[in-house]
Amino acid sequence: MQTNLLELIEPLSYKSFQIKNKREDLFQKYFNKLQVNSDLNRSLVSFQENKKVPFYRWLKFKEGFSSKLVKYLLNHYKFQNDKTLYVLDPFVGSGTTVTTAIEQGDFATGIELLPVGTAAMKARLIADAVDIDKFQEYLEQYKKFSLNRNHNGEYKFPHVRITEKAFTEEAESSISTYMKFLDNIQSEDVRYLFWFVCLSILEDISYTSKDGQYLRWDFRSGRALKSKYRKTKIIDFHEAILEKLQLILYDIKRRNGGSYTQRANIIEGSCLTELPLLKINSYDLVITSPPYCNRYDYTRTYALELAFMGYDEIRLKGIRQELLSATVENKTKLDQLRNMYEGLNRSEFFNTCMKSFNVQAALQEILQILKEARLKGSLNNNNIPTMVENYFFEMNIVIHELSRILRPGGRIYMVNDNVQYIGEEIPVDLILSNFAENYGLDINVIWVLSRGKGNSSQQMGAFGRNEIRKCVYVWDKLS
Repeated sequence: MQTNLLELIEPLSYKSFQIKNKREDLFQKYFNKLQVNSDLNRSLVSFQENKKVPFYRWLKFKEGFSSKLVKYLLNHYKFQNDKTLYVLDPFVGSGTTVTTAIEQGDFATGIELLPVGTAAMKARLIADAVDIDKFQEYLEQYKKFSLNRNHNGEYKFPHVRITEKAFTEEAESSISTYMKFLDNIQSEDVRYLFWFVCLSILEDISYTSKDGQYLRWDFRSGRALKSKYRKTKIIDFHEAILEKLQLILYDIKRRNGGSYTQRANIIEGSCLTELPLLKINSYDLVITSPPYCNRYDYTRTYALELAFMGYDEIRLKGIRQELLSATVENKTKLDQLRNMYEGLNRSEFFNTCMKSFNVQAALQEILQILKEARLKGSLNNNNIPTMVENYFFEMNIVIHELSRILRPGGRIYMVNDNVQYIGEEIPVDLILSNFAENYGLDINVIWVLSRGKGNSSQQMGAFGRNEIRKCVYVWDKLS
């Protein structure tokens, strides 16, 4: 059920939309496209729903959306286009779009740079065809092996600075024991799933909790901390491992049967460099959720997992810079992208993106406000204006590429949040929709969740409570 936003003006009031000058003009332009969709809620457009779903519940990947949402969007599109689809997710995360689409009988491609996400996708695809008897056989072997915890191997957890003291000595020893056990597993697929289980429980057995922009540390870790945060529960390593192995066994015993992996294509890399290599008019549907412009640094949030995967300080910094610019540490990719498009003989494409970015008045207005705030010293980080500028420039290019590779009659569903800095709401939904329209896409509707997202406690104290929009954009390529 959809409700036009006009019906909500009375209870929400114009003030709640932070309308100002050029942003007001943009709001008026797309006002009739904003519709509250009561089918959608915060749980559906986040990882919360996946915590209950077999296969998707193995790894807590907070930045993803739910399998249930993907099914909803697939069915919404197929209502008028009942055919096998070619689906793309350029920010595929842990692979929910790809694995859900192929389960529904479609073909799907996912692009992902963060190795934790690609590991989760690989685990799900392997589980689709793994030998259940062999998996169970090695699980029984591990139960006996783990009873003797003196099997310390040579493995040492490859810490980086941010992960030092994350585990107790007992947990570190248990990880070493477990990695030694993996050497006994002859089946490559079973060994990978057992390895992935260790990856998936690192937070549970550690002194850390994933908390927005960073890892939150228990004061018992021995690190120099101001906070006296105490984690609710730190699970014993072998208890956590056995519980997750048994959960995976339960799930794979209930798989549908038949292999879907031939319909999946996983591209490891940045969509900024991979999208230009995809063919024109090659996909029917895009379902995606880009990183939000909210300063979250995934290389810190998933530092334990990345360290476990062998990523040292230098490689972590490399990934951080390659990711879509959504943190204050990202440097501009302008010259890099210009050179890439010149090398592809597509300078005209890049120049079109530059023009579209430079003439977006609402964006330039917010950038000016942020830069003035920087001069006044009122920002809590002086790199925020640069981050916002880089974010929209890169998303502008991504949207232009998506319009190029989408077939006529195709559609884009994009989940994203508006953001707020120094009390100024940035209408991400309207700015990105304007970019989409510049590249020939029709703004079908912008679904608004009936319950938005509150600003941070820090901003609430300084500027008052302001609920900002959480949306799903629906853009069509008509011709």
